[in-house]
Parts: sequence; structure tokens; C-alpha cells
Amino acid sequence: MWCEEDTEGVHTFHVAAEGKPYLLEVAHQGADYRSTTSFSAFDEPLDVRPPADADVLDASAAGR
Repeated sequence: MWCEEDTEGVHTFHVAAEGKPYLLEVAHQGADYRSTTSFSAFDEPLDVRPPADADVLDASAAGR
């Protein structure tokens, strides 16, 4: 475990102590909110696909 404190709160990083040193969890505790992100399924293949055209927003005209 490793902790880092900054002006927005404390970040805590949990790393596997045995085997490969995988990052298992990142926790944030601040004055306004808390969050936790967990990681698993290491070395598993990913099935990553682009979104369907209907799910894509064309933002090229935004702000005009």
C-alpha cells in the first residue's frame, strides 16, 4: 500500500504483495467525495470494439 496526500485529499494505492505487483485498487478520500477503483482479470484478453455509428456524437460544430 502506498499513500499520497495532496490539496484535494488522500490517494491510496493497493498493490499485490505476492506474485506480480499488480495494481489492485486505488482509493481517494477527499473533503467532498470518496471513490474506489478496483482492478482484476489481469492477463485476460480484452474484447474492445468501436461504438456503433449511432452512438457517436459529432462534436466538430460544438462552440460555433
